[in-house]
Amino acid sequence: MGAERAGAVFVLPTLTSGQQGPVAAYVSTAGWAAAAARVVGTSWIVTPSGTITPDDARRRASESKLSSPEVASWRRRLPVVAKTAVKDAREYRRARAFHVAPDGPWRGHELAFVWQRHELFQSAGFELASALRVPSVAFVPATLVWQAGVWGVRRPGWSHALERLGERAPLRRADVVACGTEAVVDEVVRIGVDRARVVVTPTGVDTEIFTPAQNRADARARLGVEDRFVVGWVGSFRRFHAIDQAVAALTGVENATLLLVGDGPERRGVEEIARTAGVAVVCTGTVDHRELPAYLAAMDAALVLSPPGAPFHYSPLKLAEYLSAGVPVVAAAAGTLPDRLRAGVDSLLVGPGDTAGLRAALVGLRDDPGERERLGRAGREAAVERWSWDRSVRIVLEHLAARGLSTPVSE
Repeated sequence: MGAERAGAVFVLPTLTSGQQGPVAAYVSTAGWAAAAARVVGTSWIVTPSGTITPDDARRRASESKLSSPEVASWRRRLPVVAKTAVKDAREYRRARAFHVAPDGPWRGHELAFVWQRHELFQSAGFELASALRVPSVAFVPATLVWQAGVWGVRRPGWSHALERLGERAPLRRADVVACGTEAVVDEVVRIGVDRARVVVTPTGVDTEIFTPAQNRADARARLGVEDRFVVGWVGSFRRFHAIDQAVAALTGVENATLLLVGDGPERRGVEEIARTAGVAVVCTGTVDHRELPAYLAAMDAALVLSPPGAPFHYSPLKLAEYLSAGVPVVAAAAGTLPDRLRAGVDSLLVGPGDTAGLRAALVGLRDDPGERERLGRAGREAAVERWSWDRSVRIVLEHLAARGLSTPVSE
């Protein structure tokens, strides 16, 4: 018998347990896999708990049971460096236990590639690709030792060894290393990966799921913000998200409501700051990622922020989703965002930490519905043209083809 339809396998070592949703690794992998099904024929996502569909991945990313575990008092007293060392050892054991059998549901299909999300020590995807004799792709949103250092996590005495054994060694096995931003490319090359095998694939969006609102009035009524100017944000409430800037910018702005979708360690603090400042705020908690478009439909503008002077190396998933949903975007001019966005055309850019500029941009949008409509329409056009996961898959296929590796694509 000949081979069946072409396809791609997506190996996702990430666990959802102990995390607060939405778990970005599952959302982005779902996007990649759904796009591959459209571009090459079919796809499978393999996790430590079995094979799942993109819709399963989106559901798992935002299950209501997801939350950070309660930490025993004695563990809270441990030095951060000790807890980091224990976690690294646990990641090593977990990687050694995770393998993917070649004889999976993809048997008989002509695979374009096997893709694996980068995690410490993990190489199950590269082992599968080798066994199946197909190209392998590593997806690196960020190198992990470096990113942890940016966030203040130190590994005195073993950071270089961890990079060498836990990151460089597995990444060198990939035929293509797909990085979220140019800053990540620099780090991947620094730790010893050949630049010729590296390509930039920024975070994307499924433009068939995130579409301009058709039920805007219903969405706003459900949240009780029918007649308000709604400024939205989606995420996991980390300090580097700088949501306090949104509160400062909206302080005293008439008829404005801040809609915050998600959960995380900084949520309570943000809510308290908003109450103290007199800013109306609606916090939804974690929502099913499949229902997120209904929340975006309630927004008049949406934010991506950054602290002043802080490194901005990631490619925000929320940004691609805002654009695709036709929500006017106000973003920090940080990292690669000024290069990916067209200021004044498909978005408005403000300086990181510039709350006065942020306030002016938001008040301008509040007072000009026509400008909101224009920006939303241009953002949607940009998402379809430049921000889709399909484009990321095609970038990988083109890079594999340029290196002389087989890349079957369905007609």
